[in-house]
Amino acid sequence: MIVSCVIASALSACGSAPVGRGISLLPDADAKNQTWRWTQPCPLGPTIAGTCAPSGPDLGHLQLNADDWNLGAAPGRAGSMDMSMSSRGALAIEGHLPSAPPCTGSTCIAPSANTWVRGFPSVLYGINQCSARTSPPVSPALRLPMKVSAIPADLIGTTTYASQTPNDTYDIAYDMWLNPTGTKTPCKTDGTLEVMVWTDYDQGALLPDTVIGTASVPFSVNGVFHSGNDAWSVSVSNVYGGGHTVPWGGTVWIVLNKAYAVATGTVSVDLSAVFSEVAALLQDDYGWSNVRSTYWLDTVPFGMEFGPRSSTVDSTGPSDFSLRLSSYCLGVGMTVSEATCGGVTR
Repeated sequence: MIVSCVIASALSACGSAPVGRGISLLPDADAKNQTWRWTQPCPLGPTIAGTCAPSGPDLGHLQLNADDWNLGAAPGRAGSMDMSMSSRGALAIEGHLPSAPPCTGSTCIAPSANTWVRGFPSVLYGINQCSARTSPPVSPALRLPMKVSAIPADLIGTTTYASQTPNDTYDIAYDMWLNPTGTKTPCKTDGTLEVMVWTDYDQGALLPDTVIGTASVPFSVNGVFHSGNDAWSVSVSNVYGGGHTVPWGGTVWIVLNKAYAVATGTVSVDLSAVFSEVAALLQDDYGWSNVRSTYWLDTVPFGMEFGPRSSTVDSTGPSDFSLRLSSYCLGVGMTVSEATCGGVTR
């Protein structure tokens, strides 16, 4: 029984909850009362003594990753994105950007990105895509990369969070990456697949004309179990037949229908069911073969995509948001209805 877990500081004793072994990611007592700041010239690492760090800080087996990959410069209207640990080690992510234009220069990661998204500040476990040398150390309890067919049954993601998005287009999500090889230096290429699982979002974040079906993914909200049979929509972009995508990869979104979306609370999602649904979709609808036996899971970050309120590709409007994350678990050995980080022992 393997469990990777973040223990929510707000959770009380779990009584008779199942007990498992695990990796404690957050809260992090060693990093409490610390703050890191990313500015528009520093999309990958926080500012340190006037320079940009190569990546976010590693805290045990996690990395704080701003990932402001599509945030352009706004001369004269400087802003920042901050991550801070409370006295109990819970994480707060806050963005205050008077202007959030897209990144269009030749040095941008994706100078022609056709999206409202400006960044994805997150807690990252696994391999940092296209920057593997900056990745945090993985735990023996959940070694990545890992072949999809080898991922233990009942891989449950559990998070406790609260968000405020007064002037933003956003989604709160897992942003997992699958690679057609077991390389330890993965990067976004033809055949690479991004699998996003949205648990909350602004209506403007939805991509038009991409919904192709539904998915059955069990989940729970504040301990209340849902079978997931009528709760998720599936969207696909840049995925083609025979294992091909656009040169920088394709995306599959598994999105909670708005009636179930959670702006504040504790949410557990059966991520094993997500991978099963994605594998079946790719094989049945796109002719990809043996997805489970040929693809590898590289990384499992959780965080918030953000962008200007207008949700247009070229908007330069402001972006203000906050995400307070007091728990993040990746666990095996509990069902969704049983999942609780309070029942995990190291």
